[in-house]
Amino acid sequence: MTLKKTIVFSTLTLVMLPAFLMADGVAYDPHAKRDPFVPLIGQERPTSLAPLAEVASPDDICLEGIALDATGNRMAFINGDLVKEKFKIGEVEVKKIMKSSVLLMISGQEYTIKLPDEGGKKGE
Repeated sequence: MTLKKTIVFSTLTLVMLPAFLMADGVAYDPHAKRDPFVPLIGQERPTSLAPLAEVASPDDICLEGIALDATGNRMAFINGDLVKEKFKIGEVEVKKIMKSSVLLMISGQEYTIKLPDEGGKKGE
């Protein structure tokens, strides 16, 4: 087999193998650790989130996560969008991103939105 054919065969194997395994009912075994394929937010996560441009109240906000970029600045996952501090769209402005919450200004009012607990309930 030539090198080119080997590379094509290997690539096809990598692409097709996961589909083959799933067809056989192979399941992930977390070995008594948290399953990384199960969301931390839990089952109470809203299925349809309003786009940030259409948000009118803090009830329309779902803070899904907070992460650090390569330079150490915080970013937040809000309603499926990745945003940074000073981000503004529609009536929503991200004022500050903290370790477990985000300070937002919505229609001229400030709100602190906290990350949900692991079970899916909003933090108190």
